[in-house]
Amino acid sequence: MSSRLTVPPVTSDTARTWVEVDLGRIAANVGALRKRLPDDTSILMTVKADAYGHGLVAVSRAALEAGVWGLGVAALSEARILRRERIDGPIVCLMPILPGEAADAVALDVVPAVTTWEQAEALAAAARSAGRRLPVHVEVDTGMGRAGVRDEDAAALVLRIHNELQGLILDGIFTHFASADEADSSFTEHQLDRFDALLEALADRGVRPARVHAANSAAALRFRRAARAVVRPGIALYGATGEIATGGDAGWRGDDVFEPALSWHARVVTVKTLAAGDAVSYHRRYVAAGAERIAVLAVGYGDGWPFPLSNRGHVLLRGRSTPIRGAVCMDLTMVDATPFPDLEAGEVATLIGRQGEERQGVEDVGREAGLMSYAVLTGIGSRVPRLYLGTDRT
Repeated sequence: MSSRLTVPPVTSDTARTWVEVDLGRIAANVGALRKRLPDDTSILMTVKADAYGHGLVAVSRAALEAGVWGLGVAALSEARILRRERIDGPIVCLMPILPGEAADAVALDVVPAVTTWEQAEALAAAARSAGRRLPVHVEVDTGMGRAGVRDEDAAALVLRIHNELQGLILDGIFTHFASADEADSSFTEHQLDRFDALLEALADRGVRPARVHAANSAAALRFRRAARAVVRPGIALYGATGEIATGGDAGWRGDDVFEPALSWHARVVTVKTLAAGDAVSYHRRYVAAGAERIAVLAVGYGDGWPFPLSNRGHVLLRGRSTPIRGAVCMDLTMVDATPFPDLEAGEVATLIGRQGEERQGVEDVGREAGLMSYAVLTGIGSRVPRLYLGTDRT
């Protein structure tokens, strides 16, 4: 006779590597941004890519509780997870839906981005079939060169949707900036000019969508004129603003108003002594010059810890920055433990976050790995448990 296995919960006392997410800091960051915005501007928080690695469901709930208007996703699969978890707030799918997804968009009560007439027709048909009128947001390409209808063609598309498709409600219109985080603001201003020209042309035809949005985190912090009825921040609300250039007419100084919500930790699984000439890890990328101690950490590129940190990155150990030795492996990373002669298995290294007086931010990790902080955060793997501070959310 067999019995069902009881799986113990993962805690910071039992995990080999884990992420801690402080949802209170998410809420505080929402509040900090709110203070910088006009009173009548709403926040659409970008929670795509598992809320930038922080955990889609828990972060979305915390954000809505903190007062954001809605949640921005990249795919209907993300919206499906949120609806399955009974998150009822507005969800905007910011990327174009695929052919055949129109009925799902309607069923999930998602506000889809529209970039072509064909998408609009399919969504209108699905909405009429369900006996509904579906709000949509038209995406306009003002220079990003990605998705979106080109601005010179946008007025015609918007007017056709507004005048001809009974199943749709033209709820919003938006654009996306290519370089709002860079010190040179000229191209962002150029994009804003093109967007404003379109909005003026539509207003002349009596079309004024309620939810106009353009500002990502950088634009919301740096440019007053970018904050319209809605702003669309992501990275700032997670507290990682170190790669946003200072300046802009909104007076962004890059100070620590936005606190990082995420920290990442790993345990020492073993400590060993090297003699002169001993090598570490694959391809012998590091060879000891003399007697050294190496701590082996239970984290690797299989967890999303970037392989380019091999022989060049750092972690915090006992409150000190210590270098990585040799190649990062799929499941393990080796670091210099020579300064810690009594270091033992089970002790904790911090990959992102603070230990004692030392802090290693995600921007620091990205700099050493040659990656954007976005790539580091969204690369944290699904086998790394997310533990939420001050809450029972998992």
